[in-house]
Amino acid sequence: MENLKECLLSILRENAVAPGPDEDGVVTLHEPRGRGRSPMQVQITQVPSTTAVVSLAKESQHPILQESRGRSWRRICDYMLLDEVPDGCKVTMVELKTTLQEESYGLEQLRRSLPLAKYLLSVCEVELQRSWSLQTNYALIAEKRVERFDKQTVRPRPYVETEDYKGIRVSVRVGTRFDFAALAA
Repeated sequence: MENLKECLLSILRENAVAPGPDEDGVVTLHEPRGRGRSPMQVQITQVPSTTAVVSLAKESQHPILQESRGRSWRRICDYMLLDEVPDGCKVTMVELKTTLQEESYGLEQLRRSLPLAKYLLSVCEVELQRSWSLQTNYALIAEKRVERFDKQTVRPRPYVETEDYKGIRVSVRVGTRFDFAALAA
């Protein structure tokens, strides 16, 4: 074990490691919809082969953390893509939503994921006896903009914006296929 990806794969439980990237540099992220519906799938393209994809869907249930009304410290983002770059470690935290709503629920999940990213990096620093500087990116990806049906015709167009939320800058995107570099923009 000599690099960050190998370290992460060795310290994480099997269900916390998502497949990818494949030989074409594509990672497919899944979000369950419930009630027998097929899961939402988002493809991230041009992902470097050195990137570890961590699925946090089941890993967010830390029993030591207390639930309180209005705050759920156990709710974190769906995926982290961690990549060792020449000047440190680049972490892209991704929250998937079927529909983009006006409320900031997904943004809060992204913000609360940073301590877990720092923890994983710290464990690898101890294992590999080296350190990395941490660069963070946040992405909220929705399959569609709103669930409401308007009677006027609407031509679908890509929706991309950047939103500042409690000290973090989040790339908000609507669609099902994105370039990895664009998530950090």
